[in-house]
Amino acid sequence: MIFTKTSLIGLLSLMATSVESFVVTHPSRTAISPASINPSTSTCLHAEDDNEAGTEAETEAASSSSETDILSSPAFLKRKVEVLKSDIEKAEQDIQAAQEQAEAGKAEWGPQLEDLQREYKNIQERMSTQSKAGDEMAAINVVREMLELLDNFDRAFGVIKPENDAEAAIEAEYKALYQSIVDTFDKLGVEQVATVGTDFDYEVHQAIAQRPVENFEEGVVCEEYQKGFKMGDTLIRAAMVVVAA
Repeated sequence: MIFTKTSLIGLLSLMATSVESFVVTHPSRTAISPASINPSTSTCLHAEDDNEAGTEAETEAASSSSETDILSSPAFLKRKVEVLKSDIEKAEQDIQAAQEQAEAGKAEWGPQLEDLQREYKNIQERMSTQSKAGDEMAAINVVREMLELLDNFDRAFGVIKPENDAEAAIEAEYKALYQSIVDTFDKLGVEQVATVGTDFDYEVHQAIAQRPVENFEEGVVCEEYQKGFKMGDTLIRAAMVVVAA
């Protein structure tokens, strides 16, 4: 600590007073007068304070350096590595415990989950089949409604014969419309049932008559009265035919 001039004078006065008191109290001892104090004593006080301040700074620097040395020391780093290894081992143990728990849950609930997955797959397949069947049934109903119109066209084409160019042009327009309907049937997967020249098939043919016909063997369709149609394996309408006897 560094004293100011005023503080130093006050300190010296205090010391002088203390010395005088000491002389009065102990007369047998040698008295020290204030005048006997050497000015060099003041210089020594300043030097001692400077030494104390320098020592404190050196102590703080040494302490900071010591802390840095501790953090960088092999013992501290080794301990830190050991702590990290311990944390990693604990994490691995936790992971293993979780895996074992998952396996136990799978063993307990695995069959139920598999059953649910199969049931879900079956439901999807049923819904897909039902949706497809619904679309097919809707198309069949539309085709059945259109078949009556085609029958009318067939009867008209068989009876009416154009006698001039104007009537021929009208007939061509009707035939174009007829062909457009047939093309739409093809796009929907609707096909006509084969009749004349094929063996009679009770699943797709409806026999309205049977008679002997030249060039046709018995049981063979020899004439078609009404066209039949089917969509895939679904019969929309059976063909009305005559079977050779």
